[in-house]
Amino acid sequence: MQKELTAASKVPLITGLFWLAKMISTGLGESLSDYSSQIFGQQNGNLGEWFTVGWSLSLFAIFLTLQMRSKRYRPLYYWLSVALLAVFGTFSADTLKSITGLHYLETTLIFGGLLLASFGAWYLKEHDLSIHHITTATNEGFYWVTVAFSFMLGTAAGDWLATARSGGYNVDPTGLGLGFLNTGLILGALFLLLLAYRAWGKPRLNSGLEISSFWLAYILTRPVGASFADYFGYDFAGGVLGNLGMSLIWLVAFTVVLTVIIRLDQKQQLVLTEDAA
Repeated sequence: MQKELTAASKVPLITGLFWLAKMISTGLGESLSDYSSQIFGQQNGNLGEWFTVGWSLSLFAIFLTLQMRSKRYRPLYYWLSVALLAVFGTFSADTLKSITGLHYLETTLIFGGLLLASFGAWYLKEHDLSIHHITTATNEGFYWVTVAFSFMLGTAAGDWLATARSGGYNVDPTGLGLGFLNTGLILGALFLLLLAYRAWGKPRLNSGLEISSFWLAYILTRPVGASFADYFGYDFAGGVLGNLGMSLIWLVAFTVVLTVIIRLDQKQQLVLTEDAA
């Protein structure tokens, strides 16, 4: 069953390594997006933002196209698409707030509504929301749209929880003021509870509980990874690491994990080839 699923699906099996790679990609997206947007200095913020959206969206389009055209799951294309979407998703959520003047609670509700709309359209078209059945171009298209909105929702929700209502550089009247570290710890605990339920509760494959627990955990990786990225980039030891330092740390971690994933996939494909022979 596992081999058949791996061979057919365009997305990876949901393992501990999957969640580790996803969490690292969100931290990388947050730190790299902030660093890239500020690379030309605060006085050239607009230039930095255009620069960030230009390179992240272009590279995302390239690797997503390669992923969509591939006949099977390709770790390099898939995970680079995820990492680049983490950068663009961060920028998109932040830009909506800055352009419209909306508060974090409002942008959280907007992206939550868009995510629900994506699920609704996906189900109406395919009558199936299982991430284990991403085997057609239509399913894969809905999958990536849903992933994009999950990044944006996670970004907005994390900022809503972390941001204070007064007394700081970045304030919001609707913010809950938990701070980066507390937000990461609280949502991280909820994320681990969901993983524990999936591991030991063993919801039936493709059931409502299995699908919903996956997507809730998937959404949570965004604010958890981003909150820790911001804490260690801005607050830890007076911000000694900064966005550049955290971007480099995340990039090294992502490269190591992606290398392991690619090597395991190569071994898996070798086994499938031998079995077919």
